[in-house]
Amino acid sequence: MSEISATPESTPAHTPGGTPADTPEPPPPAPEPAPAPVAAGPVPGPVPVPEAAPLAAGYPPPPPGHAPAAYPPPAYAGYAPPPPAPRGMSPRVRRTLRWTAVVLVFAVFGAGTAYAVTRPERTKIPGLKTPADGRWTYPVLALPKLPARKPRPLDEDRNPAGVHYADLRSLLVPLPEGAVEDAHYPGTGGWLPPGTYLDDVRSGGDGSQRQLNLKENGLRHIAARAWTMPDGTRGEVYLLQFITGGYAGMYAQDEKDKPVDGVTTDHRETTLQKIVPDGVVVTGYSETPPYGASMARFAYLVSGDTMAVVRLTRKGGTVPDQAYRQTVALQAQMLS
Repeated sequence: MSEISATPESTPAHTPGGTPADTPEPPPPAPEPAPAPVAAGPVPGPVPVPEAAPLAAGYPPPPPGHAPAAYPPPAYAGYAPPPPAPRGMSPRVRRTLRWTAVVLVFAVFGAGTAYAVTRPERTKIPGLKTPADGRWTYPVLALPKLPARKPRPLDEDRNPAGVHYADLRSLLVPLPEGAVEDAHYPGTGGWLPPGTYLDDVRSGGDGSQRQLNLKENGLRHIAARAWTMPDGTRGEVYLLQFITGGYAGMYAQDEKDKPVDGVTTDHRETTLQKIVPDGVVVTGYSETPPYGASMARFAYLVSGDTMAVVRLTRKGGTVPDQAYRQTVALQAQMLS
């Protein structure tokens, strides 16, 4: 039996002409097996659908004729359930809130009452009217502005001479309410001649010699004003400015123990020093009965380079004590 050499199946046979040999046809597929016979039995019915769950509280009922869904709607992402109902406050918290509200009500009521009482004038509120004690109504004091880098007169470290650098006329006590100013006195508009001052306060003797004495004592000028109140009380204020506080002190030392013109009394006011600023020296006198047709009260004040004379007189009556003390105290504040 002759041997035949085996040729790999993947290598096709070539014909002498270079054409591949015809490939044999594949075998036909095997037939599919027939389905197995199904045993006869009952036909299954429809799958029962569960009843719809009752709607949760807060959801509206479905409209008539609309069957509810068999299953609840799916939860959407980001949907948060409603917060739980707040719990009731404890009795302690409830009592605290109640008393807090009561306190607030009373505070508002009290503030409203205080505002209502302070709005009208005191004399117009029944039961709070203050009896008249003779005080006058002065405007609010306002000290003039000093020149740049100039100290106040009572600054001993920076102003040992006690110089008032402000215009002396601006340091006159202002007129009280209801006062009628005497036009014969210059007030804030000029200077009073020394002779007029001497005639008003120190009459008698040689007038020219007394004026010379003032000049030798370092007098620079005199500011003055006078007024009359509705009750007949007359007020006069004289401000004498000297070269330095030393000159003013020496002149006041000679004058303060002498009564002003028309007053013959040596009754000194011992409580005036308590109502003037520190650094201001005051000596006051009050005329005692019998004082003739009019009563007089006057005071000397020394503040730095200035000596002031405050005099109040009243014909047919007494000078109100409160008005006198008030005027002295305010003039002292203007010079401090």
